[in-house]
Amino acid sequence: MSVYTKITKDALSDHLENYTIGQLVDVKGISEGIENTNYLLITSKNEYIFTIFENITKDISDEYLKFMNYLHDQSFRCASVETTKTGELSINISDKPSAIIQRLDGKSISTVGESHCVLVGELLSEFHQKSSGYQSLLNNPRDIKWKIETIDKLDGLISKKQSEIIQTSLSLDRLFTDEELPKGKIHADLFRDNVLFNNDSISGMIDFYYSCDGILLYDIAVVANDWCTSDNGSIDRNKLDKLFLGYEKNRKITEKEREYFSYALASAGLRFYLSRLHDLHFPKIGEMTHIKDPSFFENILTRNLNSLDSISKE
Repeated sequence: MSVYTKITKDALSDHLENYTIGQLVDVKGISEGIENTNYLLITSKNEYIFTIFENITKDISDEYLKFMNYLHDQSFRCASVETTKTGELSINISDKPSAIIQRLDGKSISTVGESHCVLVGELLSEFHQKSSGYQSLLNNPRDIKWKIETIDKLDGLISKKQSEIIQTSLSLDRLFTDEELPKGKIHADLFRDNVLFNNDSISGMIDFYYSCDGILLYDIAVVANDWCTSDNGSIDRNKLDKLFLGYEKNRKITEKEREYFSYALASAGLRFYLSRLHDLHFPKIGEMTHIKDPSFFENILTRNLNSLDSISKE
């Protein structure tokens, strides 16, 4: 979450007339994150997250918001989206779609323990389970077409070593995505900053704006790359085992999924390596922005490529 579009208090007060959530008390920019503008919105009734979608249309933003409300209705631990007086999930402000979302209690963690891996694994499989009844197709905004376009855009800006890592990982990514593995709705971005904790329990999952139809194992790999990885890019086997243990409380991981897990790690690593390289070389202009270091995923991909077979099975 960042601030790219600045909104005055007067403009926001007028905007709130479309809702029944009380009068504006205060608003504060949120610097974390990358894609959208986000504010902490405090009204006379409650606290909310006010999101302005920087890069997608109202139709696309409404699909994500509708999905969030579906999950909330399934008693999944996520925020609900406030509707306007006329029932809209999003309305424009500064010519961009925006939404007002319930603010969940809790905060993200920076240091991950084995117990956290159990909990996030269980949360992820619960998400896969409870989203399985959602019928509308959610397209993947970070598909192979986006990867190829991003690689072409980075040509001449990255080192030979980085280019070699990308091309080798891309080959593994294609092997992975071509396989017949269990599919469904995936979050696709379940990093530590997208899970909120209250003391020793999870209060909710946030940031569904990359959610799409995809391979379930990819989602597990995204989590493993962030929650179960040491600073040098290697997988912590104890944390990975705990992640699997938590996940299998709701869905068993198949033998074929275990066989292709290393490919999933490469696929997930490549996606975030490319996006971080892109944001580094093509930064957005904003009042409060946050750019993540691509070297973290460079280390992950290098370790994965050097030890591809060592973590594919228990």
